[in-house]
Amino acid sequence: MAQFDSTFAPYHPFGSRELHLESPSMHGTDVAVLQAVYDVMVRSMNPPLGPMGSRIAIDGYFGPQTRQAVLNIQSYFGIETDGIVGPNTFFLFGQGIGPHTTYGGPVYGSQTLVEGDSGGDVTILQNRLNCFRYAKIIGKPAMGQFNHDTARAVGAFKHDAEAHGDTGFPDNSIAGFGFYDATWIYTFAGGRAIFTGRNGFDVVFIQIFLKQLGYYTGRFIGYYDDATHDAVERFQQDNHIAVDGVIGPETFYHIGLHNDNPAPVPELIAWPTMS
Repeated sequence: MAQFDSTFAPYHPFGSRELHLESPSMHGTDVAVLQAVYDVMVRSMNPPLGPMGSRIAIDGYFGPQTRQAVLNIQSYFGIETDGIVGPNTFFLFGQGIGPHTTYGGPVYGSQTLVEGDSGGDVTILQNRLNCFRYAKIIGKPAMGQFNHDTARAVGAFKHDAEAHGDTGFPDNSIAGFGFYDATWIYTFAGGRAIFTGRNGFDVVFIQIFLKQLGYYTGRFIGYYDDATHDAVERFQQDNHIAVDGVIGPETFYHIGLHNDNPAPVPELIAWPTMS
């Protein structure tokens, strides 16, 4: 069990249940992931009208402050503002469940994955790791097969997470619940294809990355607008891949080939602590 999961127990896979305000408060690792990613995005985004709210405590409890954060997210991205984290809100985090299940399923994080497994959740695992230095270990775009190179990349990711303070990972190459939560709070794209009209926090990561490379000059807004589309196409053209403005496995892979960072570093994300 990694430190994040032991701190915010009990463990609930992110997206495995609807999150909402009730008494007593819902609590668990899925709430802590929601809070941690929201805080990172509030800190990282700079939309024209200002932040979508203030950072909140990361305590793993779905209280009024967390509900307000959810309302802020829903209002900003133009979906139903009910304060409930269901399929449409999870999708803004890049987690596809229910009608939004991506790459044919199973849902990412819903089962332990080991070498030899296959499926849409393996594709997402590979996409997420391929956005960072692990692309050079996996060696190809996501193909949905948990092969030996993917196992090596999972092990390398765990090692990097340990080095940045999220200690307690088992010394193996199994993708289990500690690994999944680490990918949620240290990586931000890969759970779905991204294209014009598909907005969310994964788009923020893409905009930050493309700005670092000089392709994107706009604000970090999380909306896949024309400027983002044009930047993606220029990146695709320069990397000699299909120029369609759609970010899928091949583009995720080439992002990683230009990103030598271990996952926790690019956004300067420290492991969230309770204060």
